Amino acid sequence: MHSLVKLVGSNIKEIRKLKKLTQEELAEKSGLQTSYLAGVERGDRNITIQTLEKITEGLEEAPSSIFKFDTLNFDNKYFEKKELVMILQNLIENRSESEVRLVLNIANEIFNTYESEKL
Repeated sequence: MHSLVKLVGSNIKEIRKLKKLTQEELAEKSGLQTSYLAGVERGDRNITIQTLEKITEGLEEAPSSIFKFDTLNFDNKYFEKKELVMILQNLIENRSESEVRLVLNIANEIFNTYESEKL
């Protein structure tokens, strides 16, 4: 399973839940089968741009919102390192340079503290 497919599927699911829609409701609004939408949300389906458009219309969201991963719950073990790095990149890419530097400094301090505790 490809990381972006998995992240997009998870994001569709999160947005659907935020809008209090069931899979059945979104599938109907999007003109898709419920089982197909479930596969999309699991990241099992590599969807086309046309299908993505149907889903975003069903969600009443701009297509770009599907690629913003700030609403994802990344605390669970579902995401692998590569996907977590993509989420982190998405979180900081629109921040100012000073905010990005702050995040880097904080991360560096955390890693230094963690390393010194391991010794």
